[in-house]
Amino acid sequence: MALMDTLKGWFGKAKEQGSELAEKAQPLMEKAKEQGAELAEKAQPYVEKTKDFAQDAVEKAGARIDEMRDKASSSDTASTAQSAVEDAKETVADAVGAAQDAVDDASDAVDSAAEEAKDKLEG
Repeated sequence: MALMDTLKGWFGKAKEQGSELAEKAQPLMEKAKEQGAELAEKAQPYVEKTKDFAQDAVEKAGARIDEMRDKASSSDTASTAQSAVEDAKETVADAVGAAQDAVDDASDAVDSAAEEAKDKLEG
């Protein structure tokens, strides 16, 4: 009987400690969520600017391609058009890369806030 009482005592203490840790973790998780939302909100203008930049680049590239296509009567002009297309591709790739960097930065900040909350919980 003493063994059962000992086991019940251990499991009871573990349950209590688990509940206490969960209660302590709740505010930290809420704080991490808030910080993540704030960081996402701060990153949103940069993402929008990057999207706008990318769209402008695509529109300019499309206009330039159309212009070059109309002028492509000689091999020289065709070569120039090909160069313009390559430049447009690079511009769009840069814009997409910048947007991805902004999203990655926001994601890293959220991950960092969550890790910090976890460390405080464990500490």
